[in-house]
Amino acid sequence: MVGYFDSSILLAGILGQESQGFIASLWDLAETRLSSILSKIECVIGVRRAATLQKLAPDSPWCRERIRLLEAFLEELNCKRIDEDILGLIRENSLLSNCRSLDAIHVATALYFKPYHDEPIQIVTLDGRMREAAGKAGFAVLPS
Repeated sequence: MVGYFDSSILLAGILGQESQGFIASLWDLAETRLSSILSKIECVIGVRRAATLQKLAPDSPWCRERIRLLEAFLEELNCKRIDEDILGLIRENSLLSNCRSLDAIHVATALYFKPYHDEPIQIVTLDGRMREAAGKAGFAVLPS
């Protein structure tokens, strides 16, 4: 399976918002793991925000450990930079007009990867709006 992972699924695993086994099973399903550089940014901010909500410093041991775990996951992702290719896909695809900007970037990035893979890309996300945007763009979404 070719999986496009957004930050919601990565953060859910790192922050313990979902069962580690559940997240690991989705991760392990994918032989190829894709994302946008945007996920890296969103995840670092998400970890630091979670630390702040727990009244921990953004450089606390808890935060540093979560970022270390995050970096291990991110090393296994093939990430695309946000560039003119992504902007062009957003311009060309009117289906992305009614979603949030960051979701549009993620879906456009998945669309960018599409011609490079023989099998369909499945979007792996826990975010409801992202699931909707991906579905409108013709992607299967996990978890179902």
